[in-house]
Amino acid sequence: MFQEIPVNDEHIIAFKAIGKLTHDDYQEFLPRIELKIDKAGSVSVLLELENFHGWDLEAAKDDYEFGKKYADNFRRIAIVGDKRWERWLAVLSRPFTRAEVRYFERDDLQQAWDWLREPFVEKKTAAAAKLREWRHVLMPTDFSPHAEHALQRAVEIARRYDARLTLMTVVEEAIVYDELYDPLEGGFGYPIVDTELTQMQMDNTRKHLEKKAAGLGLPKVAVEVTVGSPKSAIHSYAEAQQVDLVVMGSHGRRGLARLLGSTTHAVLHGARCDVLSVPLPAGVGRHTD
Repeated sequence: MFQEIPVNDEHIIAFKAIGKLTHDDYQEFLPRIELKIDKAGSVSVLLELENFHGWDLEAAKDDYEFGKKYADNFRRIAIVGDKRWERWLAVLSRPFTRAEVRYFERDDLQQAWDWLREPFVEKKTAAAAKLREWRHVLMPTDFSPHAEHALQRAVEIARRYDARLTLMTVVEEAIVYDELYDPLEGGFGYPIVDTELTQMQMDNTRKHLEKKAAGLGLPKVAVEVTVGSPKSAIHSYAEAQQVDLVVMGSHGRRGLARLLGSTTHAVLHGARCDVLSVPLPAGVGRHTD
């Protein structure tokens, strides 16, 4: 499946390729991308590979025809992944486009964004640099007490600075298991993903998040539901939208540690925007084990 990453720049298109791509994926996604290309003319592309294991035959043909049709419209293409064979996608795609194509490891995501934006921005000297105003606040949540407490601070900040607030949740892919509860493997040793169930989880989560956003009493609230690892998803959205501040709970336990805890630490040390870690008050919503 494809998932679009909203970008705060009309000259850049970003999306994730998840699992094995099909003809139906291209039929649903390509018209949206073509509208953006037709509007902007020359664009650069960020492609994140998430548990990616190739195309079926029809999808491969769709990909080739799309690339041939818009060969002159791409300026730079950044492919972001974490597997050695994915690096070869950048090499193999070069003969089919006039665009510059580079591969970046997932930990180098910020470098990929810098490279894509380079032709469209003026370089600033250190003297010209200044503190960013908090105009866009990102609040990742897993709906835990830790996240709910941090949300109160995010709402307070958004109201005080008249900032836009985005609530974000990262959904795990629905893996297909056999009768022994072992994950079934597809191409390249990746687990097989139930894309329909994953989409259903995303839709249900979005409804829950939209309901929560509607009850905050803020004029500028958006929601974002994505698939993948929380750390990379948060970094990716923050870079794409040029977020000014990320607000997160300081840690979680048991299942909560998936989004909080180590993820908060990773975001604190990896994001280029301001990050506010909000601790949970003593005795509130904590486990005693």
